[in-house]
Amino acid sequence: ARVLEKAKRYLESLGLYSFTETYFSVNEGVCLINMAYVHKNTICYTDLIKVGVAMDNGEIMIFEASGYISNHKEREFETPLFSVREAKMKLNPSLTVTAKALALIPTNSRTEIRCYEFACKTEDGDEVLVYLNTETLAEEDILILQKSDGGILVK
Repeated sequence: ARVLEKAKRYLESLGLYSFTETYFSVNEGVCLINMAYVHKNTICYTDLIKVGVAMDNGEIMIFEASGYISNHKEREFETPLFSVREAKMKLNPSLTVTAKALALIPTNSRTEIRCYEFACKTEDGDEVLVYLNTETLAEEDILILQKSDGGILVK
């Protein structure tokens, strides 16, 4: 929590507001936190900044903003064509939803798609993120969360 506060305060000192932490990892005493821009309740994973904070003294060790610099722009989001309830009905019934959000995700063709992000648990206890397009309900991506003592990453 202390390193997260340091990372948020550092971004604010640069005039960067409205960010939320997404994933983190700890390596050689530095906590690397992925911070995504939030606009109109949508987590913009395309507008990502990575901040590395020393675990011992809270010093900022890493600042990497290429994703944010390359992708950040003012966006107008339309009201989703489908509701979050309609989207949830498209999920595999064996998944248990633990959280949901609106998210803007990158595509392989260097565009971005607005999706409903569902954090889910599988019957085996694995944690996955499922992304359903807000306009078509097509499944755009599935990511497996990897949690360890070293942090939370996606695969």
